[in-house]
Amino acid sequence: MGKVVWLEAWRLNRVEKLRQDALFSFPWNKLSQIIDHILDPSLQILSSRQRFVVDEAIYRIAFEAYVYGMEASRKGEAECPPERPEAERKQWCERVFGFEGSRLIGRIVEDLHLFRQLDEWTIQSMMYFFEEVTSKWFLEGVDYGIRLRKQGLHKT
Repeated sequence: MGKVVWLEAWRLNRVEKLRQDALFSFPWNKLSQIIDHILDPSLQILSSRQRFVVDEAIYRIAFEAYVYGMEASRKGEAECPPERPEAERKQWCERVFGFEGSRLIGRIVEDLHLFRQLDEWTIQSMMYFFEEVTSKWFLEGVDYGIRLRKQGLHKT
């Protein structure tokens, strides 16, 4: 006799496994180095509380974009493999993930009440940086998902 498979439960288990894989594979040190070299000099004027919230936003945005990238890796492998020029890959990222990436940024910024804590100029600079982080880490997730698939470890 056939077994009933609850698709929603299966999907949730798959998403949870993907997030666990992303959590363990995410290059946290690489992101920290980028923040230290690029962002730190321009954010020295922020209070420690403001800086904490900005850092939290960056880490959350980067991680979530990475997870989205892992989910899109099958499509990325076919349409935009890692050996393509960076400009082409960024265009593909914008086409595939641009809208969802903007929503991700908006959701995290709102969750952390970032606009209430920073001045307008800092917010503008941060939004630009958030967009760069989103596309970079989405593509990092795509590349990692492709590597896993080639090793036979990833089924998305």
